[in-house]
Amino acid sequence: MSEFNSCAGLVNEKDINAAIAAYHHAIAEGKDPFQVMLEMQTGLQVALSEKFDWVPNPTKLETCGEMLDWMQRMDDAIADETRELYTSLGGMSNGKDASAIWKMWKKNHGEARARKFSELSPEDQLEVKFEFVDAIHFILSKMIPLGIDAKELFILYYLKNAENFARQERGY
Repeated sequence: MSEFNSCAGLVNEKDINAAIAAYHHAIAEGKDPFQVMLEMQTGLQVALSEKFDWVPNPTKLETCGEMLDWMQRMDDAIADETRELYTSLGGMSNGKDASAIWKMWKKNHGEARARKFSELSPEDQLEVKFEFVDAIHFILSKMIPLGIDAKELFILYYLKNAENFARQERGY
């Protein structure tokens, strides 16, 4: 089995209940769950910068060059997590054959591509979702030095989405 298939093992009743309770607590406190996630990621990144001298603190990046370097590091991590997500779509319980989903030179490539997501084991489906979440960590990390919070992200997304629809109406 591939080495990165460890996320599905994170799910146990105690931790699931703690995560659900944290979600409901955020809602009850009137907090945006996405903002809570961003704050959690900021806390992790700051802690990493304090633990390792080669990890910059994203809350203290000031120059555009520093921000560019940070964004490029996050993009590299996103690319890595995306590749892991692609492989996990092949069913991590299939071991090395999981990569047949994207390796067209493997004999079972067609079979892997035709498999329905619902046919993957619950653990394999969960692994795909965790790989997506891994990528989200680094997207959140890109937001930190820009100072974007959940509200601003929503507003900017809303405006850009409306423009994208308008462009299609204009024959873009």
